[in-house]
Amino acid sequence: MKKNVILRIIGIGIFHTVLYLYFVPFVIYPKFGKNGFEFTIAVAIIISIAVLGTIFIGKKNKRR
Repeated sequence: MKKNVILRIIGIGIFHTVLYLYFVPFVIYPKFGKNGFEFTIAVAIIISIAVLGTIFIGKKNKRR
């Protein structure tokens, strides 16, 4: 279980790194401006919460 948690956290880190260092400044911001930037941030936060939520759901299912 610990390995899965570590891999998910590392995956979220890689996702945010690629998103904020490449995708947002070079793809989203020039095309959509500030609205696109804010939408991208919101989507990234929702995806991260969903991935972290699966960790807690997995822990609850293991207890049963």
